[in-house]
Amino acid sequence: MTTLYLVPPRGGQLHASALGFSLTLCLALAPITLLLIGLDDRVLDGENVWQKPLKFQLSLGLHAATVLFLTAHLPDELGQTRIVRWVNAVLGAVVIYEVIFIALQAARGVRSHFNSETAFDAIGGTIMAAGAGVLTLAPALVGLVLIWHLVRRGSDRLPWHLGAALGLILSGWLGGQTGGAIGANQGPFVGAALGPYLPLTGWSLTGGDLRIAHFVGLHAMQALPLGAFVASVILPRRLAVAAVVTGSVVWATVTLWLLSLAQAGLPPI
Repeated sequence: MTTLYLVPPRGGQLHASALGFSLTLCLALAPITLLLIGLDDRVLDGENVWQKPLKFQLSLGLHAATVLFLTAHLPDELGQTRIVRWVNAVLGAVVIYEVIFIALQAARGVRSHFNSETAFDAIGGTIMAAGAGVLTLAPALVGLVLIWHLVRRGSDRLPWHLGAALGLILSGWLGGQTGGAIGANQGPFVGAALGPYLPLTGWSLTGGDLRIAHFVGLHAMQALPLGAFVASVILPRRLAVAAVVTGSVVWATVTLWLLSLAQAGLPPI
């Protein structure tokens, strides 16, 4: 049975890495931002100005925690490689920038995304968009390296490592494709994407909302490794591998279906 640790089992402290610091920053800012939602009644695009920073602090914090966890449980010869250390460092820097920029724009009462009203807004938003690409592609690179390692050497924990690799790769591909669709559309809504909206997420229930497919695609990073771990515990190795591959195909198919619905201006329900 595969043993997973909540704290990285190999050397080096969590807070010493840029990615670990970015996770700490997200966790520290989230309760402050939640308090600001109650104290600041300003509204931007139909929601409290601090609601978007809170959503990004939670989502980017989860992203950072997932990459930290998965890279900590890579085979030892991969976990200490320069490429993994650089991925964690670059991702940490991007998460820190995105969290701070989005919070700063909220404090100013202006949009963080698709805002070119001033040079500061345009340049900051462009950097943020480039960072979003890094957030999806860098973990996918780790997934590809892990796949290469599994093919070349094999692993006694193949179902778990295969799920981690496919989760990282699909999250990068699907998250990048759906995020690119949002960028090309200059926003998440297609067609008559008006209220009512889904609570908390703000997803439109009447028109196309590209953020739904983006959310599902990105979270392949969490769903597939978790599913692979469960499969490796309850199924024989060969069946667990088949379940991981099947689950990956289904996840990708559902994400692309949600994307096609949104691009057609249709809600998923």
